[in-house]
Amino acid sequence: MSNFIEAKNAVSKELYEVEMILKNIGKDFSSSSTQEIFDYFFKSPGKYLRPSLIILSAKAINPNMTIEERIKLINLCVAIELIHSASLVHDDIIDNDLFRRGQKTLNNIYGRKVAVLAGDAFYAKAFSILLKLQTNDAQEIITQVIEKMCIAEIEQAKNQEISKQDYLNIIEGKTAAFMGACCKLGAITAKAKEEEIIALENYGLNFGMVYQIVDDYTDGDINALKNDITTKSAEEFALKAEEVIKNLNSSVYKDDLISIVNYVLESSNKKIKNA
Repeated sequence: MSNFIEAKNAVSKELYEVEMILKNIGKDFSSSSTQEIFDYFFKSPGKYLRPSLIILSAKAINPNMTIEERIKLINLCVAIELIHSASLVHDDIIDNDLFRRGQKTLNNIYGRKVAVLAGDAFYAKAFSILLKLQTNDAQEIITQVIEKMCIAEIEQAKNQEISKQDYLNIIEGKTAAFMGACCKLGAITAKAKEEEIIALENYGLNFGMVYQIVDDYTDGDINALKNDITTKSAEEFALKAEEVIKNLNSSVYKDDLISIVNYVLESSNKKIKNA
């Protein structure tokens, strides 16, 4: 656990600001019903993994950003967390999950219809924030990611028998591409060079593969098991994640990016031992 805690501590001020904005974001709505839903959902914060990736990537490039760059970074994190939250709300409806993060899901409390609309409202709010950032990069990158996520989820839902390559393509689309985009956006916000942006996007992509493979393997996902996807597969992507950022300048933030990968791998080993 310490690796992940240390990484989050390095960006704790920024993550606190993101959390405070999300906890108060319901106040932006004139509808008391909508405000109630936003307040309820963001009362119990997530791990903020995606915002952490954005901030660590930005700080790995430039730890001393201007106030304007920092504000842009925080708002970007809020938008990304809203998009991630929207996907979780819709996943809960699809899977008929009744609890998340220790509290009842929106579909459990308000029913499926309101939960679908709430997820849509999360997306809408995210894009209103992205539009105010006045950077076409963010809107374009995020729109492409959402498209990939939807296509991957459709493929997974429609195909019961999938090959190993299909499986890898699906998890890249539904998880890894989003994490790659987070790192890319962090790098762009910090005005990274082209090769640094590519390196960090590739890091995020490979980290996302590690994250989803570990999650599927420890959950006993049938497609992972059928295609012999194991922690060994995750380790291969972990090595790639570390390799692609080796030329970045040494910093605590670069070290933290590597630590997060190791944390995910270690957590999978602990789950397997305790199973």
